[in-house]
Amino acid sequence: MAVTKIRKTSSLAFLSTIIVTLVVLGLFLFGGQVAPEQKLVPDMSQPIFTDMLLYWAYALLAITIVALIIFAIFGFLHSLKVNPKGAIRGLLVLVAMVVILGISYFLGSGEILNIPGYDGGDNNPGTLKVVDMWLFTTYFMLFITVGAVLISPLLSKRK
Repeated sequence: MAVTKIRKTSSLAFLSTIIVTLVVLGLFLFGGQVAPEQKLVPDMSQPIFTDMLLYWAYALLAITIVALIIFAIFGFLHSLKVNPKGAIRGLLVLVAMVVILGISYFLGSGEILNIPGYDGGDNNPGTLKVVDMWLFTTYFMLFITVGAVLISPLLSKRK
C-alpha cells in the first residue's frame, strides 16, 4: 500500500514538473521577441520569456539541492546506526569533494569578461572564480567517471 502511494506521489510530482517545464520551454521558444526598442543589444535575439525560463531553472536547482541535502542527512544517520564504518567512509568522500572544490576555486580565473550588452554586477572576480570552480570540478568528475568506466572492467577480469 505504501509503495503504491509513494509511486503515485512521485509520478504526479514528476509529471507536473515535466508539464511545467514544457510550458515554460514552449513560451521561451515560441513566445516571441522583445520589442526592438527594449532590447539590450539591438542586433541580438532576445526572447520575451527568458527570465521565466531562468527562474524556473533556479527553482528546480534549489528544490534538487534541498532534497539532496535532506536525503543525505537521513541516509548518513541511518548508515551511522547500521554501519558506522561505512558512514565514516561517506564522510571521507564529502571531505574529498570539499578539497576538490577548494583546489578548483584557486585554479579559477577572476579576470573580468567583456560581455556586450551586460552591465550587471555578476561580472566580478568572485563570481567568475566560483563559476570556474564549478566548471573545473565538473571536468574533473567527468574525467574520473570516464576513467572508472574504462578501468573497472580491467580490474574485474583480474579477480
